[in-house]
Amino acid sequence: MIKEEILRRYLCGERDFSKLDLSRVIFCQENLPHINFSQCTLTQANLQNINLSKALLIETDLTEACLEEAILHGAFMQLANLSQAVLSKADLREVNLGEALLYQASLRKAQLYRANLTQAILKRAFMREANLSQANLSQANLGQVNLSHAQLMGANLQGANLQGAFLVEANLEGANLEGANLNRAILTGAIMPDGSVYS
Repeated sequence: MIKEEILRRYLCGERDFSKLDLSRVIFCQENLPHINFSQCTLTQANLQNINLSKALLIETDLTEACLEEAILHGAFMQLANLSQAVLSKADLREVNLGEALLYQASLRKAQLYRANLTQAILKRAFMREANLSQANLSQANLGQVNLSHAQLMGANLQGANLQGAFLVEANLEGANLEGANLNRAILTGAIMPDGSVYS
């Protein structure tokens, strides 16, 4: 199914476009809230500035996709593959990324307030200056992730793997680090859960 056909049917009220191969499709700046792209293949798709708020992207393959400045507020993205995807400055507030794969994804300045990242794999992701306030990252794999200058106030990092993570000047005030693995993590200048500054 080509892009124009999807847009035409969407405007006619259709929302279910699951299980399609949409590799390398270009949907820049399109307005597609509530659309169902679950189990679609969107590898290397250009989705810059797209509006996918409250969309269904469950088990969707978004490997190497460009979602820079995309609006994904409240989207359902459980088990999605976002390996090496670009999500810089994306609106991911209250998104459900439970068990999603975000290996080496770029999330610089992304808004992830109250996002669900339970058991997500974010190993080696670039999340500098991302807002993860009140996000649920319990049991997430954040090994070697770059979270420098990130906002993690009130985040749930219970049982998370932060081994080798770069947390320079990150704000962890009020965060839950119970059972988290911080072995070899770099915390210089970080604000710790109790409000103290790590030196």
